[in-house]
Amino acid sequence: MSLPWVCLMYHDVTPGEAGTSKSASYFSVERQLFASQLDQLAVEGYTVRSLESSLADPRPRQVALSFDDGNLGQFEQGFPELARRGMSATFFVTTDWVGRPGYASWEALREMHAAGMSIQSHTRSHPFLSELDPQTAFDELRSSREALDEALGQRTASLALPNGDFPRGGSRVFRDAGYTVVGTSRWGRNRSAAAGNATVLLIRRCTVRGRPSPEEFRATFTGSVWLGTRRRLRESALNAIRTAVGPTRYAIWRTRFLDAMGGGDS
Repeated sequence: MSLPWVCLMYHDVTPGEAGTSKSASYFSVERQLFASQLDQLAVEGYTVRSLESSLADPRPRQVALSFDDGNLGQFEQGFPELARRGMSATFFVTTDWVGRPGYASWEALREMHAAGMSIQSHTRSHPFLSELDPQTAFDELRSSREALDEALGQRTASLALPNGDFPRGGSRVFRDAGYTVVGTSRWGRNRSAAAGNATVLLIRRCTVRGRPSPEEFRATFTGSVWLGTRRRLRESALNAIRTAVGPTRYAIWRTRFLDAMGGGDS
């Protein structure tokens, strides 16, 4: 049996204040705090690597790092801190957003790729996959993979689900589109070491945002049972609401709630 390990999920890294409002910064981490989190992992003896490296060569004390969306802050603020420490991460990129204001360019992605970062798919346009018919969902996934393959000269095999939303065709859609590893938004530790040729490996990822204390951060990357139970109960409640009202309406309501509350845990 493989040892349990955690995959952390970040979104953006900002030069200043983050994680205090309903805006995109709600899911961000300040650069200074991000750097201190990397140092905390190193001090506690954890190897920090991309998801793909963690799967290919599992180690007893490892943490996989991943980023979603391809925000410019990931390149300008997060990447330098990783490179400075000899660490790597997986950057899941929405390919239609590459080069837009606020997002990394292909040149930036190639620079990160050359430095040992893993650049993988976050679909083409970041849709709610469950609201698409299976063929349209397949086209979203395949076209994103092909764009990354062509731009980076690689064989893209990993995908992160936008909004944690699964397509109606399930794992068959992932497999048909050429993916073997799928990052979810489900909280928890992972035990599987690799994906087989006919299997799509689903990876649990733990979100890091705002300003968690060192103790809270440690509970996240060590896979605290208490924190995991609390998070999964919360996930179950929110997923029930999302299923009842639909993912798009749920996302609108969540944004309105954060606006009214000035932040909070969504």
